Amino acid sequence: MKQYKVIKIERLTKNIINVRAERPNVTIHAGQCFNVGIPGAGVNREYSMYSGADDPYVDFLIREVENGLVSSKIGKLNTGDKLEIDGPYSEFGLKDPLNEKLNYLFVSSGTGIAPFHSFVKTYPKLKYKLLHGIRLESEQCHAEDYAEGSYVPCISQPDGGKRGVRVTDYLREHPADPSSIVYLCGNRNMIVDVFEILREQGVSGDNIFTEVFF
Repeated sequence: MKQYKVIKIERLTKNIINVRAERPNVTIHAGQCFNVGIPGAGVNREYSMYSGADDPYVDFLIREVENGLVSSKIGKLNTGDKLEIDGPYSEFGLKDPLNEKLNYLFVSSGTGIAPFHSFVKTYPKLKYKLLHGIRLESEQCHAEDYAEGSYVPCISQPDGGKRGVRVTDYLREHPADPSSIVYLCGNRNMIVDVFEILREQGVSGDNIFTEVFF
């Protein structure tokens, strides 16, 4: 794996960081992922790209896991340090993204929002709604990057004793348009539950695309 310099480390919450590195000299499509690791460690993890496909760098939205073989070490890096990066991989890309007549529904949990942020940065004219399942209000990472009214945080443990809402709750209360093109990314259980709800609401299985985050 080749090594690339870390350009920026942005701490968004206590355990979520945005890591920016030099861009590999390869063709990249929005929604793809890379294998990322620490030089010499002999282990890597797969992370979806968080930046736009045409940006002159690559961003990765990473949740630090205590004692994690990769994430905990990345969290200790400084600008100028090196990352091993290999890829890109995956075909989790938009179908016909420049067709402004299409309605996209993106459903994510946690850092599974990364490919959708990449979609939006790459195709600013997309017509979409993005549901983001998170535990805490502080986890609304870069919410200002999304079109007004398009980003819907579904917070399971909100502040001030408010009612918690999950993405499944939101979809039951606000059924999806059956013509939607749907992309799901995040926790496996969320994806299974949302898939079943969408099928019950008349969304064709051919229009539902998934990527599981472990």
